[in-house]
Amino acid sequence: MSITEQNKTIIDVPSLDALTEHGVTDACLAIGVFDGVHTGHQLLIKNLLAMSHKHHCTPAALTFFPHPREVINPENPPPLLVPPFKKVELLHQYGIKAVVTIPFSREFAAQSPEEFIKNCLHSSGVKIRGICVGSKWRFGAGGSGDSSVLHNFADNGHFDFKAVDELVIGDSIVSSTAIRRAISSGLLDKAGEMLGRPYSLCGIVEKGYHVAGPELAHPTANLKITFGVLPPDGVYAASAIVGGKHYPAAVNIGISPTYNRPEDKSKRFEVHIIGFDHDLYGTSIEVELLQYLREERCFQNSSLLKNQIIKDIEDIKQIITNYKHK
Repeated sequence: MSITEQNKTIIDVPSLDALTEHGVTDACLAIGVFDGVHTGHQLLIKNLLAMSHKHHCTPAALTFFPHPREVINPENPPPLLVPPFKKVELLHQYGIKAVVTIPFSREFAAQSPEEFIKNCLHSSGVKIRGICVGSKWRFGAGGSGDSSVLHNFADNGHFDFKAVDELVIGDSIVSSTAIRRAISSGLLDKAGEMLGRPYSLCGIVEKGYHVAGPELAHPTANLKITFGVLPPDGVYAASAIVGGKHYPAAVNIGISPTYNRPEDKSKRFEVHIIGFDHDLYGTSIEVELLQYLREERCFQNSSLLKNQIIKDIEDIKQIITNYKHK
C-alpha cells in the first residue's frame, strides 16, 4: 500500500515482488528491525543511500513486524519505541523510498538462512543491486545467518554488500535496547542523543474524567499509548504535534493523586496543549518529551493544583524557548 504523509507518498508493501506495482524494478536494500530508526540505523541508511546513488536505483528497507523477539520470546516482548506506521514514516524521512514489511511468525523464524534468502531476497520483478546490514545483524533459525552469509550471497549474485559497524556515542553502543533503558531511567537527553531527535510517543485521544477543563481551566487530552516506553511518573515539558504543527505542551504521567480514585489506579498520559482549544477526541497525536519538570504531587485541593499548573506552564514556555535556541 501507499501511505500519504504531508503530500508525500510512502511505499509500504509485504514483499519485494509487490514493489513492481509502484514502478520499482531495481533496488538497494537495508535490512533490519529498525525499531526507533535511531542514529545507528541512520548511519546504515546513509551507507545505503550512497550505494543506491552509485547504482542509480531505489533505496529500500526490508523490515519485519511484529518484532522478532515478540514472536520468539512472547513472555518477554520488547516494547516498541515507535508504532509501525511511525517507523515507516521515519525511514522515509531519512531517505528510504520504499519499505518492505515482512510479517514475522514462528514459521518464518524457523527458516534456515538459505531459505530466508530464497524466500525474501529473490524477486522476478525487482533486481537487487546492493544490500546493507548492521555488522551484528543475524537472521535465520537460531540466528545462524550473519553478514558473512549475506556477503557470499552478494558475491554469487554479483551485487554490492556492506556490513556497517555499530555506532558508539560516548561509551555506549547505540541500540534500541539502550534507548529503552535510558527512557525508563528518565534519561531523556541520552535517549534523544541516540535517537537523533527528541523521544516521542504517539497515541489516540480518549475521554478522561472531565475535571482539568471545568475545575482547573487547563483541559487535557488523555492519550491512549499502545506503543512506546513511558519514562518515570511526573510532569514534563513537551511539544505536541497536531496536524503537522508543533505546540508547547505540559505532560503529566501518573495516576493524578489529587483526584484519588481507589477504583482506578491505572497510569494515565495527560497532555495540556498550551494555547490550543480544539476538540481532539479520537485524534492521533504525537508528543515529544523534552525535559522532566517535577514529580507528580497530591495537592490538598484543586485550587492549589491550578496554581501549580499555571507555574508549570510558565516554566515549560521558558524551557521550550531555551530548547529552540540550543
